[in-house]
Amino acid sequence: MPFTIDVYSDVICPWCYLGKKRLETALAQWDGGPVEVRFQPYELNPSTPEEGVDHHEYLVSKFGDPKALEAAHESLESLGKEVGIHYRFDLIGKIPNTFQAHRVLWLAEKEGKAQPLHDAFFRAYFSEGKDLTQADTLIELAVSVGLDKNKVETFLKSDEGEGEVRKSEEKARALGVSGVPFFVFNNKFAVSGAQPVAAFTQALAHMAKEKA
Repeated sequence: MPFTIDVYSDVICPWCYLGKKRLETALAQWDGGPVEVRFQPYELNPSTPEEGVDHHEYLVSKFGDPKALEAAHESLESLGKEVGIHYRFDLIGKIPNTFQAHRVLWLAEKEGKAQPLHDAFFRAYFSEGKDLTQADTLIELAVSVGLDKNKVETFLKSDEGEGEVRKSEEKARALGVSGVPFFVFNNKFAVSGAQPVAAFTQALAHMAKEKA
């Protein structure tokens, strides 16, 4: 049986994007056996209206100071470059409600395409400024990683996957997940936040030791 890593994240979380890339860097150096990475849904702002909210206005209200927001973005841009992420916060117009995106990711997980679709969503939002409130955008990105267009269109018009996504979100709350990214190794121990690559390397070694 492969080792498992459950990754709780949201597609509008810049630290989740960074954490995903750092985990992948650690896994690329790992030679301790197969690892199955399973993505789990988590909504940072579940009360966000379906049409989204203004990105800049929301974050300024949260940080309370435009200069503090600018400094945070500059820090993330610098960290992102270390793992090949090109953050373009200036291109982001809206913060979307991400429930529909998580539903499409649930569908992609069933077809073995969750990892590339996560990358596509992250890249579209953080590097290209695409509007994830639009069904056409979700469909376009799903098709770009190999999902069938008609299937995704029909899926989004249905309620398929809604219960499963809600159930996964409830599981996250039951585990005490209050922020993302959050990584659960082999259902035994967790790593919280976009830790440095070395921290993930240590977690992988600990996971192997626990199993042994």
